[in-house]
Amino acid sequence: MPTPPIDPKKVTELDGYLEPNVPNIVKRYNAFRKWKDTIEEHEGGYDKFSKGYLRFGFNATKSGEVVYREWAPNAKEACLIGDFNEWNRTSHPMKKDEFGVWEIAIPPISPGVCAIPHDSKIKRIERLPAWIRRVTQDLSVSPVYDARFWNPPQSETYRFKNPRPPKPTNVRIYEAHVGISTAEGRVGTYKEFTRDILPRIKDLGYNVIQLMAIMEHAYYACE
Repeated sequence: MPTPPIDPKKVTELDGYLEPNVPNIVKRYNAFRKWKDTIEEHEGGYDKFSKGYLRFGFNATKSGEVVYREWAPNAKEACLIGDFNEWNRTSHPMKKDEFGVWEIAIPPISPGVCAIPHDSKIKRIERLPAWIRRVTQDLSVSPVYDARFWNPPQSETYRFKNPRPPKPTNVRIYEAHVGISTAEGRVGTYKEFTRDILPRIKDLGYNVIQLMAIMEHAYYACE
């Protein structure tokens, strides 16, 4: 169902001082409507859209097929390269759809066995895949990070030890930055955040945490 337009009178009823800004508010709301309706039409709603990791990046199926998708609307060409194809720059070209999403499906080498080995190096021609789940750095070789295909066997896959908490009927969001959550002049860690900050957030009555700058700071997990 299309999102209805905003009624300018409702804006001024809420706050009469907003009257000079009504044209800009309507303009911004219309931009929001456009994208909200586009997301609902093509992505199935906010929930599915926010779970891009299930569609983008590398996803292996039970059959062993690996599907890789990347949004790069201005790219003219894209090829998948890595250890699995001996860094051949032309053997695995990707196809682009009307939304600027590039895609390639790598068939298994045998039923249930991926053609791309677990933890092997991989790239989209000179670019690290934006949705990559693991990167490593060897400073003895280069300061540049290497993207790795993360697909561990079931025996090595992490299993949650506790049940998922019930979905809240309303949310109170606490915005947090793990690295600066310590009073000391250094980068904080996830373990310290769990021990020192999470109990305080819970005691304050918040039920949702928004963690900032996770991908930009790879060292939070360091001791």
